[in-house]
Amino acid sequence: MKLTATPLQSRRARGPALALEEEFYCRPRRRRLSLEKCLEDYMNANAFGSRRSACWRCPQGCHNRSQFANDI
Repeated sequence: MKLTATPLQSRRARGPALALEEEFYCRPRRRRLSLEKCLEDYMNANAFGSRRSACWRCPQGCHNRSQFANDI
């Protein structure tokens, strides 16, 4: 009998913890950014209604934000 993870169990699986100081390579900007800068730019795009910003639509940033939010 093969066991598979239920959706609830797979949601509980967490990746490695992220710190605000950690850097990653931002593909849309083509440079290294800290997670703090990524979050700040996304919040500014959201607050000022700049939906055309690369930070607003960035799937890599979305993944980083959700991974950071899971760690809190």
